[in-house]
Amino acid sequence: MSKSQKSATGRPLHTRGITRRRALQGLGAVAGAAVAAPWVRPAIANEPIRIGMVIPFTGATGAYGPEMEKAARLVARQINEAGGLLNGRKIELTIEDSESIPTAGVAATKKLLEVNGAEAIIGYWGSPIAMASKQLILDAGKVMMVSCAANAVTEEPHNGHIWRFQAKSTQWGPAGAKIMLQNGQKRVAVLAQQNPFVISMVEPFKAEIERSGGEVIKEVVYNPDQPSYRAEVEETFGAEPDGVFIPGLLTDFTSIVKEYFRAGFETPITSLSISADANGKFLENVGAEIAEGIHHFQPAPPLSSQNYKRFLAEMGEPEDTVFLFAGNAYDQMSMTALAIEKAGTIEGKVWTREIMNLANPPGARTMDPLEGLELVRKGEEIDFIGAGSDCDFDAQGDQLNRHFLHRVIKDGKNSVVKVIT
Repeated sequence: MSKSQKSATGRPLHTRGITRRRALQGLGAVAGAAVAAPWVRPAIANEPIRIGMVIPFTGATGAYGPEMEKAARLVARQINEAGGLLNGRKIELTIEDSESIPTAGVAATKKLLEVNGAEAIIGYWGSPIAMASKQLILDAGKVMMVSCAANAVTEEPHNGHIWRFQAKSTQWGPAGAKIMLQNGQKRVAVLAQQNPFVISMVEPFKAEIERSGGEVIKEVVYNPDQPSYRAEVEETFGAEPDGVFIPGLLTDFTSIVKEYFRAGFETPITSLSISADANGKFLENVGAEIAEGIHHFQPAPPLSSQNYKRFLAEMGEPEDTVFLFAGNAYDQMSMTALAIEKAGTIEGKVWTREIMNLANPPGARTMDPLEGLELVRKGEEIDFIGAGSDCDFDAQGDQLNRHFLHRVIKDGKNSVVKVIT
């Protein structure tokens, strides 16, 4: 850790909905004020570098916004206290609430681009929100960093302007299948929410089940936010499978599991941690008796690594804390800062080209963004290792080498079963 780096000792106040700042003048190809960039106009040398963030604080996915905000503000504060970027320019981080719905996410994105003058927008928990917002960012020539899984977010050409700090949803399905197969469930059913993130994991799930000699005997797709899921529950569990895979989100999963319990079904359930955990919200919603025995999984950081333990210490959290998304936000903010410094400019189409060089081997391995900035300023190559993952990317901007954490609810607590690679 650099001497100038500080540890996080308290939870930053959330500032969504703050008074709108004036729009950045002269948007476009504006260069930074680094020594290596003599084309910088002196008039903007002390202007802040404006970064936006769109994450949920309300709605179905609101449980994860606070931890992501805390991690992103931690990095921005550390960098600013150490002198900022591009020879003294401070990071100005503005955060907006996506409300867990695409329309609010789009409004937040437009505000950050047009009012706050954001050079990049990070966060984007939720595939529908990212899908609805990405064209605005691409049209503005800015950079988007997402913590969502739908393959479609990065599938279309984006000239290196979109970076996914998460496993693709096609990688989630096989992980769920492996859990069910290891639990002896060969004849299985799927009860899946209708959204691009979930639907794209179903076929890979089925393929893994069938590859291992199993069979998907029933597949039911439901719409989110229904007043009742009784018909879907009876159709799925009534087929008498060995187990049921229910990928979805917290609110609908809560309703489905309550209906399952009322109907007296006992078939084992496997789900996603964003449904069956959500930072403890699921257990609060249904109680320990109803939740008992539910298996769930999620892409997770390397929990046993020194990097992750160091991150928890900086966040001021206990050593056994499992952050599924805070590490992603830490990495997004760190990578943005490193790439801007490396490029010597805030122009998105320029600094986005530095990300692969900073994130992937070879280079000096570092997790500390301040240490990374010091190395970059010395002209050295780095391989940034994040708090959420190794931060290695392919040419499409998708992360490589993600791990999945498998847990089960026992006696009102989430117990770790194993890590799936």
